[in-house]
Amino acid sequence: MERGQRREAAWLGAALVAACVSWSFAATARAAEAAADPSAGGSGAVQPLRVGLSPGYPPLAFEKNGKPAGIEVDLSQLLATELGITLQVFPMPFDKLIPTLTSGKVDVIMSGLSVTKERSKKVLFTRPFLRVGQMALVRADDVKRASDPAAMDVSGSEVGVKKGTTGEGWAGRNLKVAKIVPFPTVEEGTAALRAGKIDYFVHDAPTVWRLTGRFDDRDEALAGIYRPLTEEHLAWAVRRDAQGEALAERLNAALARLEASGKLQEVLDRWIPVTKVTVAGGDPLPSPAPATAR
Repeated sequence: MERGQRREAAWLGAALVAACVSWSFAATARAAEAAADPSAGGSGAVQPLRVGLSPGYPPLAFEKNGKPAGIEVDLSQLLATELGITLQVFPMPFDKLIPTLTSGKVDVIMSGLSVTKERSKKVLFTRPFLRVGQMALVRADDVKRASDPAAMDVSGSEVGVKKGTTGEGWAGRNLKVAKIVPFPTVEEGTAALRAGKIDYFVHDAPTVWRLTGRFDDRDEALAGIYRPLTEEHLAWAVRRDAQGEALAERLNAALARLEASGKLQEVLDRWIPVTKVTVAGGDPLPSPAPATAR
């Protein structure tokens, strides 16, 4: 193992130990079912479900008053109840999620992860739980001038994105003239937008909805351009091995029950109070809504 790899392994180990102490939840329903399921550990004991989560993505996952909050956090707790297992949530930077999963330190990623062909080579996705797309944030004072997404790609325009996301990928493929400015976090990108350092910030629709939707604490300095630039599906990711496949089946079954009971929609409505948006072609796209099984 190279020196850099040793440092990486040490970082992951220390981060996971610290995270386990600070963020953990438990559920006891359906315990007998979980104990009998080989994907829950194989020794007859109920094994905890270790969830990797990046808490810098409101409303999917973020910290509120020092505690985890958001759609993925609520769904992880509902999953624990459905599966009758103990839940351990491990916060980490976004770019550490897939390496931590594939190295076996967590069992599933629940962090607003978009399904892509590239990611699917490394991980196995469950069925999607939400259909979204990339959208643009602008300053409220500039919304009339910037309401046409085509206005982004002009000389002198600076477009912020979060590093390593599908928003950065979209910008790289579609913006030929504008300057693309990557940021480590959504918070840094939106702060730069407010301060006039960039002209747009492109990110997943839930972020735009959360910042500009019907919330008492919405950011009145920013406005969303409710025309999705892409169509994407958010899903959970497990390892590409026999244990991961078995876990994916259980997660898919639990998700189907949450959808049928209306509990999935309740979570989405609680965190994304938006009735509809418009796709780029002008056709209505109801949001938020669970993704259709594929």
